Amino acid sequence: MAKIDGVVPAPKTTQSYTELSSESYSIFVDAFATANRRGLDYFKSLYEIASRPYASSAVEQTVRENFDRLNQVISLTIAELQNNGQKAAEFNEKIAKHNVKLQESALEALRGLTKTGLSNLEYAKDTAGAQLETFAKGVADVQDRVASSVAPK
Repeated sequence: MAKIDGVVPAPKTTQSYTELSSESYSIFVDAFATANRRGLDYFKSLYEIASRPYASSAVEQTVRENFDRLNQVISLTIAELQNNGQKAAEFNEKIAKHNVKLQESALEALRGLTKTGLSNLEYAKDTAGAQLETFAKGVADVQDRVASSVAPK
């Protein structure tokens, strides 16, 4: 790795915040689009069941067909609820995995900030130490001059 101002950057192990934000957006858009598609398909199926013409105008046949349609609607609704539950569990799993990536990214950023902060403190300490030494030498020089000018000849 190339050194920048004497610092070797840490290897990139996590995705950037921009990449993670884009991925978050994709996860939510895909989930929303899939849910809308499933909902439209469900209501289309309900409409197909309800709008189907009756085969006979006899009351007994119509009652039987209505029970058959009700059975189809209930079966369709149960299947849709099971599918929704499965898709919700898959979505929650994706979000949990993505949350781990976000936490890793935040932790990596915090590590970087901490290293930068410690590096800055070390630089400030070294600079202050060097300035203090220079000041101490200046004070010592002044004291020596004063002592030499006051000393009897």
